[in-house]
Amino acid sequence: MAIFRIDANNNFGSSELFHRRLLYRFFALAIDSYDPVFEVSGVKDYWNFENYFYGKVDSNFIPVVPNINYLKQLEGQDGNVLVFDFVAESFKKFQSFFQTPLKIGRLEPGTPISEPVPVRGFENREAKYQEYLINFAKNFNDFVFEKNINNSIRNVKDFVREFFNFYFNTDLPILKSSYYMSSLMPGSASGLSILIADIDPSDDAEKIKFIESPNFEFYRKAAINSGFIIDKNVPWRLNIDLRSPVILEKYSSEKFDGIPYISEVFSKYFTAAYTNELEVIKQTIFYAYRDFFERSPTLSDPARMPYCETEPMPIPTLQVISGSYSNSWWLGKYIEMKNKDSGHVYGEKDIKNLKNNAFSILTQDPIRYINLKFRLPYFQPGSLVFEKLKREFEESDEKVLDNFSEHVKMIVMNSINSIY
Repeated sequence: MAIFRIDANNNFGSSELFHRRLLYRFFALAIDSYDPVFEVSGVKDYWNFENYFYGKVDSNFIPVVPNINYLKQLEGQDGNVLVFDFVAESFKKFQSFFQTPLKIGRLEPGTPISEPVPVRGFENREAKYQEYLINFAKNFNDFVFEKNINNSIRNVKDFVREFFNFYFNTDLPILKSSYYMSSLMPGSASGLSILIADIDPSDDAEKIKFIESPNFEFYRKAAINSGFIIDKNVPWRLNIDLRSPVILEKYSSEKFDGIPYISEVFSKYFTAAYTNELEVIKQTIFYAYRDFFERSPTLSDPARMPYCETEPMPIPTLQVISGSYSNSWWLGKYIEMKNKDSGHVYGEKDIKNLKNNAFSILTQDPIRYINLKFRLPYFQPGSLVFEKLKREFEESDEKVLDNFSEHVKMIVMNSINSIY
């Protein structure tokens, strides 16, 4: 049993909750010992640093979206559960380990890890994302009418500019790549994870109860032998281990084609979340403009619009929104959006250089170029990670490296490599 009373939940105050969470982090896996235990084989802390982004990013830290064409059904506790095909096969192998021990009495019956059955796997968040964008657009229009900004919108360009003014003054992500990286998108929805119980992950007492099940040690070994890693903070969640010898032996073709299995998985089973996301933003603004148009019946009648300069505002179409500004203007605004969602890691001069490079005729795929520049904002001087590492390095009385950015990059990459 845990040597400390580990019972934190979200009902505690923030200060007490923080300290009680540390007890779980340090001693959840400790048995009759006052020495903290952070990880054991087959169990991993997925709430630690970049590990949080498991299932949300590829091995290059590019946000990704699951490819639904490779999902397979598993019989769940309440209907079928979807995961990727190789995850489904691995889970069936995992389940097979429990059958004989349960029959001969080696396992305690009646627990989630007696006869493990999935309760949740892949979740299609596309509809949620679209709903999120619609609500954002409606909230923008509510703001426009509440503040009487609608009276100063004389043309489509004005409307687009006001939309971005509103966006840049909120903390809400609307780019798809940002949305999929946020807390709004659970990592377990990726198709790489399976949950075998429906328990509140914020309740440490329930997690300890699960870990202290007499079947847990068998569960841990079965997970390892079938290619999974247990999420320490959600111990009923199994994440496929893309570096597991079990998985590599069965599925990897690296020895034949030289392609690392992790690269193969993300190439086949995922697509970059940034694909078409600028077009989606234009569609969102089109929806907002259409809603604005419907809520302003005088817009199409110049006689009833004394503030209209030359002609009534055009009837809403996507082409009207797209054509309101040049392609280079939209691309520049996209760079500003990426910078905002990344925590403003680039200064004004760097953003200007990024725009110039993205506009260059030599940049064949400007969207990809932009996203490669923003995949690891931690590298940039001024970012929280960069400054934290530099301060710690200086406090250690060691000489700061001349090329400290490379030092930061090495540390961050090592951390990112631990995700999968």
